[in-house]
Amino acid sequence: MTVQQSSAMRPPLPVLLRRLLSDGRRIWKLAAVQAAVTLVLVLSYLWMGDVYVRVLVAEYRASAALTASSLASTLSSALNERLALVRGLTAFVEVASGAGNFADQFPRYAESLRRSVVGVRNISAAPDFVVRIVYPVEGNERVLGNDLLKDARPGFAETVQRAIISRDVTIHGPVGLLQGGRGLIARQIVYGLDKGGPAKPWGAVGLVFDVDAVLKEVRFDRVPPHLTFALVTDAGQPVAGDALALRNDPLVEGINLPEGQWDLALAPRSSWEGLAHADPAFRGFQAAFLLLALLTEAITFMAVSRRYSLERQVDLRTAELGRTKNELEQFAYAAAHDLQEPLRAIASYAQLLEKQLKGRLDDESEGFIREIVEGAGRLKMLLRDVQLFLAEDRVPLGGGVAAAGDALKAALTALKRRIAEAGATVTAADLPDVQGDERRLREIFIVLIGNAVEYRHPDRAAEVHVSHRRVDGHDVIDVRDNGIGIDPRYRDQIFEVFRRLHSRDEHPGTGMGLAIARKMVERLGGRITVVSSPGLGSVFSIHLPTPAFRGFP
Repeated sequence: MTVQQSSAMRPPLPVLLRRLLSDGRRIWKLAAVQAAVTLVLVLSYLWMGDVYVRVLVAEYRASAALTASSLASTLSSALNERLALVRGLTAFVEVASGAGNFADQFPRYAESLRRSVVGVRNISAAPDFVVRIVYPVEGNERVLGNDLLKDARPGFAETVQRAIISRDVTIHGPVGLLQGGRGLIARQIVYGLDKGGPAKPWGAVGLVFDVDAVLKEVRFDRVPPHLTFALVTDAGQPVAGDALALRNDPLVEGINLPEGQWDLALAPRSSWEGLAHADPAFRGFQAAFLLLALLTEAITFMAVSRRYSLERQVDLRTAELGRTKNELEQFAYAAAHDLQEPLRAIASYAQLLEKQLKGRLDDESEGFIREIVEGAGRLKMLLRDVQLFLAEDRVPLGGGVAAAGDALKAALTALKRRIAEAGATVTAADLPDVQGDERRLREIFIVLIGNAVEYRHPDRAAEVHVSHRRVDGHDVIDVRDNGIGIDPRYRDQIFEVFRRLHSRDEHPGTGMGLAIARKMVERLGGRITVVSSPGLGSVFSIHLPTPAFRGFP
């Protein structure tokens, strides 16, 4: 009896199977949704992380380029200063050798050269290319009597031969010296006048410089610890540094010499990407994204679990759960999209906001928040103009013609609101087809007309007129305004990048508009000029080559 009752209380086997299958489907659906959110988060992290790493790499490379340029400039100055001493020594020997008191004067002159720069090992003169005089003698005795043209050391005699051919200073080294140590040898040929004939080689002079002294003067200790450098000759001979720098995607600066150049390479000790990944800002980005991902995963898990638990309830609750799911999906998409740009600003100001928001929000904290918003807006405009300026060289030319009138109409449509707010009037004559493409012409018109509206005279309504003329095989489009004008002293400066003649409070902008316009016109094979009178207005003229199929009327 008991057994029968227990059996009766159990659910039938098909019902249990259906419940198990239903629960299994719910579990799989839950796992699938969770996996999908995880995949979205992973892909978002990979994409955003890659963008951020590339930004950091660009910053590191820009900083390294400045360091390499500074080091190369200092090294070039140090080498050229020493090469000038060799040329001075040559001139002295040419005069003194003919005066008959060369041997007496040489030590005094050599001592003055030696004191002018650090690291001079010796100064020598080699009549008939055999070293006869060296200063100082002490420590350099082994140099005396050395036949420069028969020196068996690699590249030594060849350097002298090159000096004979080039008639300029040649540098050999770094090379092992007869007197010991490692040095750079700078030589120049001395010519004397043969009686009744042309100049012929008298011999050679040379200065030997200590390599370490030259490098110490350049101060390679300025290289940041995360970077390494290598200095090599154009023949690949190492001068200083670590050869590893040549294999890690280096930034290379050339140091020009009379008969070639040295290359200064600056590279990370690991890789540029490795530097970016080790940057504290990137670590902060990872921590922020991890926190956001955990929060999103937790919300997803709770929401989806709740949804499937409510499937056993009434349709109303099921519909509510469906709306929650849709809201969650919209939130995940919006979060993945909208956090791309502000993420870096959040990383920069996070610590500052954390300190300031303890307790309550004071006036100073509000000021920080306003700075974030205003700075982000200015940075967005600035980055847009910088990218447009830098990408201009890479955007291919169409190689055809474009209707200047259509480009002007498109520009006026883009500027319609600004023109209306300023109460300006823009008129135009008929414009022909010109050499170029409509995109560039539109951007040029936007810059010129936009500037005319922005820099209008405070005492009269802005009037802008666009016209066309043909001069010396060029189509010239003039944009004339009656604005405040430009002082002739600044006529060329206004086309420079970031050049502003007014404060940002008076006239907002990035200071790059005219630079972009000029670059676009030059890419089209033309030029842009301006004629202006302060207080009366300006005329900006776009000069473009006349298309080949159009002749003069």
